[in-house]
Amino acid sequence: MSSELVTVIMFGGLALSLLLGIPLAWSLGAIPLVIILLLWGSKGFFLVIANTFGCIWYIELVAIPLFISMGIMLERAGIAEALFESMHRWAGRLRGGLALGVVVVCVFFAAMTGVTATATLTMGLIAIPAMLKRGYDRNIAIGTVAGAGTLGILIPPSIISILLALIGNISVGKVFMAGVVPGIIIALFYMIYIVVRAWLNPRLCPSHPETFTLKQKIISSKAVILPSLIILSVLGSIFFGIATPTEASALGVVGVVISVLIHRRFSWKLVVDTTVETFRITGLTMWIFFGAMLFSAVYARAGGAAFLTTLITGFGKNPWAVLIIIMLIAFVLGMFLDPFAIIFILGPVSFSLMKELGFDLTWFSILFVINMQIGYMSPPFGYQLFYLKSVAPEGVTTADIYRAVLVPIAIMIFSMVLFMIFPKLVLWLPELMMKMRQ
Repeated sequence: MSSELVTVIMFGGLALSLLLGIPLAWSLGAIPLVIILLLWGSKGFFLVIANTFGCIWYIELVAIPLFISMGIMLERAGIAEALFESMHRWAGRLRGGLALGVVVVCVFFAAMTGVTATATLTMGLIAIPAMLKRGYDRNIAIGTVAGAGTLGILIPPSIISILLALIGNISVGKVFMAGVVPGIIIALFYMIYIVVRAWLNPRLCPSHPETFTLKQKIISSKAVILPSLIILSVLGSIFFGIATPTEASALGVVGVVISVLIHRRFSWKLVVDTTVETFRITGLTMWIFFGAMLFSAVYARAGGAAFLTTLITGFGKNPWAVLIIIMLIAFVLGMFLDPFAIIFILGPVSFSLMKELGFDLTWFSILFVINMQIGYMSPPFGYQLFYLKSVAPEGVTTADIYRAVLVPIAIMIFSMVLFMIFPKLVLWLPELMMKMRQ
């Protein structure tokens, strides 16, 4: 069977199964089993065992359930609400102040948990109704939550970054640090956009009439202290080489538990709910991981990786042309596929090409992650669209959400181009980390 036919069967079968509503994990796992049977017979099923057991032994995967549990516990304990209230008191009277507060809260949540859904769902429930009630433009209110909510994909501790680092065989710690500055820059771009729109047309982002005393503002700032300490314990321990990303995730869980205790939100029901939900999400993630890794391994063994490499490089030998083609392919796939599937299908070929062309793999991984952020919001099947629709107030339509995400997508595309032109914005912090450890 030719590699071209294998490509058509595997990707065509994946597209068809998704259109039929078959879960992604089963689609990714079943299609390579068919190819194995066609190409190598029952003897080829050893590849399934070897590949799955090989995946299990990645020690970095231990960090995934720990970071997930951090996000769930923070959401259930109501710490997001306290953070938003603090931002509301300090910035609410500014034009666009509530939207600016949403961006800051999403940055905090991204840096504490690496879970996108937590920030999006929480801010969708709390912030969108609050902004709409105060007369905010619908596109700005929804777009702010949509864009800032995806920062958990980029800002460490990002689960997507962990998986991408494993695929690219690069340091998880370096990828984590490489995501810090770009994440902050993108957040600043969101804030600049909000301030400029509010300045040009105050009716889009009005200030609210509520007033708070300095004492009330300072008291509300207590909500920022513990999250800041959690972020410092996780990222600081990785930066200074005190802990690996996996060990830092355990430190983060301890920090969140202490924070919940201090806020007097701890209960055994919270522990049980967090544990059950963590098992559920981790189980789903790992089945997608196993299926995608098998899909990638079988496709590569059948000659598909070499075919894709030849196909991509056939568009031109210029390294930058190849990079842009890969980014365009990832962008289109992001409209239809789960980021995990894209990473494991396109990642091995992409990293191999980038290494051969002399690009820095850490820098490339951040460009890839930003592309996954864009895909998370891109119609028609971006996950962020469904999250927002599930929590949007009555009267907010799917068309409203589609329109609202256009500006955040444009900001991310602009940011990705900026980081392509100025790679030092991405590489400065990981290079500083490596120097500090010497």
